[in-house]
Amino acid sequence: MALAQTAKGVQILVKVGDGGDPETFAHNCSINGARSFQLSAGTNEISVPDCDDPNLMSWLVREKVSLGGTVQGAGVLNTPDLALFEAWARDRDAKNCRVVVDVPGAAGGGYWSGAFHCTDLTISGDVGASVDISVTLVSTGELVFTTNA
Repeated sequence: MALAQTAKGVQILVKVGDGGDPETFAHNCSINGARSFQLSAGTNEISVPDCDDPNLMSWLVREKVSLGGTVQGAGVLNTPDLALFEAWARDRDAKNCRVVVDVPGAAGGGYWSGAFHCTDLTISGDVGASVDISVTLVSTGELVFTTNA
């Protein structure tokens, strides 16, 4: 029996670039709870009829036409991070990010890199509890996957 090679949820890191040259990427402390990355394809679809029997139902044929990525991140707010996310949510410009599966490349690790907009910022809290933060980042332009060294 061969067991699956697995990783822990904390090994998904959302690293935000500092805009420098060279650019430095750091995992944001506020994304310390749930985190996810979704790569999605946009499609066009056409209904293709049966030429031999036009009375039959046609089949939908789909063609991939675009790709995009979405990051969801949440956790207990590290209060110094609030200014970064608040400014990013207001900014028209994107920030370079890396979404890392932090395991060796031989075990399937790597990262997606590209520019992302912060499109949603939610701060919440209850009496007697910590303030939580939730952010949504959406890609703009190409995302490149690089295998970890």
